[in-house]
Amino acid sequence: MKTTNLAQSLAIDSQLRLPGSAGRLLKQIRDIEQVAPLFRDAGLVKAVHKPSLVNLNVSGISTRSCLDKALGGFIYASAAVRTDLIIDENKVSTRGSDSISELDDIDFEAQRKRLDLIEIRQGYALVEKLIESGETSDLILLDTPLFLARDMVPLDRNLRHKAEYDKTKSAIEKFWAANREKLFPWNKNGPVLVSILAERYSAIVSIAKQDLRTTEGRKHLLLSDGFNDTKNEQLEKIESSLSGIGDLRFINGILGNFSRTIGFRMTENRSRMEPSSEVDLGVIGFHFRSARGGQIKLAQLAGDEPDWDTEHLNDVACRLMLLDMQNRSKTMPLPQILGYQQLEILPKFTEYYRKGLHGALRDNEVETTWLAGLEEGF
Repeated sequence: MKTTNLAQSLAIDSQLRLPGSAGRLLKQIRDIEQVAPLFRDAGLVKAVHKPSLVNLNVSGISTRSCLDKALGGFIYASAAVRTDLIIDENKVSTRGSDSISELDDIDFEAQRKRLDLIEIRQGYALVEKLIESGETSDLILLDTPLFLARDMVPLDRNLRHKAEYDKTKSAIEKFWAANREKLFPWNKNGPVLVSILAERYSAIVSIAKQDLRTTEGRKHLLLSDGFNDTKNEQLEKIESSLSGIGDLRFINGILGNFSRTIGFRMTENRSRMEPSSEVDLGVIGFHFRSARGGQIKLAQLAGDEPDWDTEHLNDVACRLMLLDMQNRSKTMPLPQILGYQQLEILPKFTEYYRKGLHGALRDNEVETTWLAGLEEGF
């Protein structure tokens, strides 16, 4: 019986499939090149002016969590770092920093989601400390969501996850109740709080497939961001072109240097985000890219139209793009990259904590200390 080893099989298969794959990719590139001008003319994709001189006060908050095995279970460390920068006529200098951390044991139940919730609380805590300090910032950056998406909601049987979720939801509610009037757009001179995420790439494609002639079809768009409804008829014909192109490949094709998508509402299904009392006042987003080789990011903002319009969204997008820096093939604003450098020490502290925990249990230090205090009371 004749046999073929794996290397030969792959070599044959690659030669047979290469022309077909190349042909499909070339067709998708041609389709994107045809559709991209329609998105630009309709205002769904916008070029952002790049200034030659930059003056900006910005604070970026970076978060991270890590796990380590200990005594048949797990321990975790979670931390957030805030880095404050001043850009004065293109000259960058650090202004200050702050941090918050938490170390403890954790069971296996919904570990990653619980750690995500802890990170959100820590990010908000650093924002609140900054606001209460009276220090001014034009822009405050978070790398966690502003609000809780549906996929973070716990199952009823996961009691620890539910407790963490409720705690985080309450913290978000309290933050916005106390600080909303201090932030833009409610305070026209206040700082802009923006969340930088990598998600929802299908949003602009899904919006373009709606019947944008109707109120229902346009409800996702921020009309104050300059949608050109005279191009509706042309947009209706693009669905066949988009059908064979993946959402990520498409948005990579239509977003060039210093460009963004139109602002869109992230609250079209309000039951999917919590706390509803805060989400009801509006949550919008737009995707942006600073350079063709950079990673596309989603900017998430609180508020709605008419407070958010093209001028204000372009201003936020421009500042985000100017701050973008490459870090291991990922693009993030400079103050957050500086924060991530500090957070690299977190796994070492987790290991140190684990060793200390082992030592304390082995030497019975915890029980001895507890009993000593107990005996003093009698």
